[in-house]
Amino acid sequence: MKKVITALLAAGLVLGTTSPAHAATISGSGATSVKNLLDLCIPDFQARTGHTVNYAGVGSGSGRTAFTRGTVDFAFSDAAYGSTEAKPADFFQIPLAQFPIAIMAKIDGYTGKLNLSPKSLAGIYAGTIKKWNDPAIVADNTVTTVNAKTKKKVTTVAKLPATDITVWYRSDSSGSTGILTNWLATLQPSIWTTTAGLQVFTSAFPGGTVPAGTFQGASGSDGVANGVASKNGSIGYAETSYGTERKLTIINIQNNNGEYIAPTAEATALFNNTFKPGARGTIKVDVKAKVKGGYTLAGFAYALAYGNSSSVDKKDPARQKVVAEFFTDVLGSCAAKHASPKGYAPLTGTLKELAEASIAEIK
Repeated sequence: MKKVITALLAAGLVLGTTSPAHAATISGSGATSVKNLLDLCIPDFQARTGHTVNYAGVGSGSGRTAFTRGTVDFAFSDAAYGSTEAKPADFFQIPLAQFPIAIMAKIDGYTGKLNLSPKSLAGIYAGTIKKWNDPAIVADNTVTTVNAKTKKKVTTVAKLPATDITVWYRSDSSGSTGILTNWLATLQPSIWTTTAGLQVFTSAFPGGTVPAGTFQGASGSDGVANGVASKNGSIGYAETSYGTERKLTIINIQNNNGEYIAPTAEATALFNNTFKPGARGTIKVDVKAKVKGGYTLAGFAYALAYGNSSSVDKKDPARQKVVAEFFTDVLGSCAAKHASPKGYAPLTGTLKELAEASIAEIK
């Protein structure tokens, strides 16, 4: 028996002692918002299949650039290609997960819940609301209840500090910035006057010039979340888990029904179920829709894969097969296991079927 085991080990035939003959290495880059999910998906996928997946969270814009140049096997982006942006002639753009863009803050000494309306958030990011005790923010956090015994209304005015607001934004080209600026421009066009959908904050800012001092740029979701955590009075935007990991205050955002909703996976999925299929696998959601309990500031993690007629150097059938297998894993088993605990929402129903059909076409 010992001789048999020794021979099997030498031949690499004992389960788990070697990678399968078809094992491949694929590389991708792009959105940082989905990186916390991929950091859990990739080890599970590698352990199960023997394949190697490398992913660099460099921002949606940089990821799309690398994908267009053919220097990666796949990419992730929170936003679709712009109409004038260079892009491959043939590619798939597949939603694999959905997530809220959380607004997070650090306000020393304030321990209560924090609410913001779209109008207040637009004012903060336009630079017109500069302190946490601004009347608009106080109004968002003033609560009126009815005394059960006396039946009289009781109004509790929020006690927010007169702390200066430091506004953090993505300094790199970012799909998260695109989602936020589109949301601001759609819901508050009189405050956020720039054309919707811009993914570079310095260009999207009304007037085109970001105020010095109170506004701070940082690269990636990690950079913004670290910036917020570093300074009292700060506010920023990133995927929810970046804020919870740093014990930041996660802000409830007012939806179109007037409800202040936390950026949970469930509230995001509820709102995004109003989607309409767009071109090349994109998903369109009307941010003005009224969905009870829905969280409106949300987006999709789009996986980018080369189409079957693509001529880029990285277009290799063996790696294409592994890309499709990896996408299937992220959409299915990984999302079911890891998405909700990290603040993401798995795709279900028609959305998932749309993604599965697109993945099946990758050759």
